[in-house]
Amino acid sequence: MPVYHVRYTCAADYNARRLPYRPAHLAQLTALRDEGRVVAGGPEPDGAAAHIFYRVSDRAALDRLIAENEFQRAGLFVAYAARGFSDFVEPIERLPNDAGWKVTLVDGAPTDRGRARAALTRLRTDKLVNLGGFFADGSALVVVRLADTAAAVAALEAAGGWDAAHLTARAWSQTL
Repeated sequence: MPVYHVRYTCAADYNARRLPYRPAHLAQLTALRDEGRVVAGGPEPDGAAAHIFYRVSDRAALDRLIAENEFQRAGLFVAYAARGFSDFVEPIERLPNDAGWKVTLVDGAPTDRGRARAALTRLRTDKLVNLGGFFADGSALVVVRLADTAAAVAALEAAGGWDAAHLTARAWSQTL
């Protein structure tokens, strides 16, 4: 089944309003993960955005999950953008609920997709990359298990197939 990355834009008052909805949101995502429909998820530390990786049969199923999301229904998410992976590297491990891993999301186009794919596989084996993959447009998104964004980009570049000039990085708290 396809995996989609959904980047949610959070409401300006997200951090101030989210706590009452958080237990139901986490329970919902945990149940979806137990069913195999959520791969990972969590917010950016500043509360500007959240990211959820869904595994669903098609875009219609994804749209239903987005509409049913507890934070979406509460108005805590005000917009979203979804992208489907054409090549996905599975997570190295399943995190406990509410793990709060301090990691980095690295986004951009590899300079050599074959070398970049091999690098992701190697970095995953070395437990430096948790998950990620490539989109049909040639861009990629990778969860690097380093909190320092510059170090995360440098690790990808050193592994081969990536050029730091073509990558952007942002802190992420992988909750599950």
